[in-house]
Amino acid sequence: MTDVFSAAVRRRNNEGMTFGRMEALTWDVGGKEGSRSSAWWNNMARYDMETPPAPKYFPGIAAVLQVSQRRVSEMVAEQWYHVKPDDRLPRGLEPLVSAAETLNPEDVERLTDMARHLLEIRRELRGLQGGEGHYDPD
Repeated sequence: MTDVFSAAVRRRNNEGMTFGRMEALTWDVGGKEGSRSSAWWNNMARYDMETPPAPKYFPGIAAVLQVSQRRVSEMVAEQWYHVKPDDRLPRGLEPLVSAAETLNPEDVERLTDMARHLLEIRRELRGLQGGEGHYDPD
């Protein structure tokens, strides 16, 4: 059984966000009806919850975990229902995508440009190594 949601809560806590601050942030985002208590966050970190959070809490949870609401729903589906999103994102790219989800649109565009540039460099090096030109590694 995977505890991807609980692991995300532990990650934020290990980064210095207390359970009390998590409660306050969910209150700031969702008001009284959308907040989760510090005890709830503590139980989530220990995976002591048998029932998943309701969708009405997703905006505050997303703010705490610094992910999109879609990612919150994916983590809930994976941890409680053992259903993973049906996209073909390699596991090695998950940290990059998670970080990119928190960026502003201009920075996402820069990140995309950097990735394309690295791909082009790789293609050029492969071509040179394959005899299409002179390759001098030094």
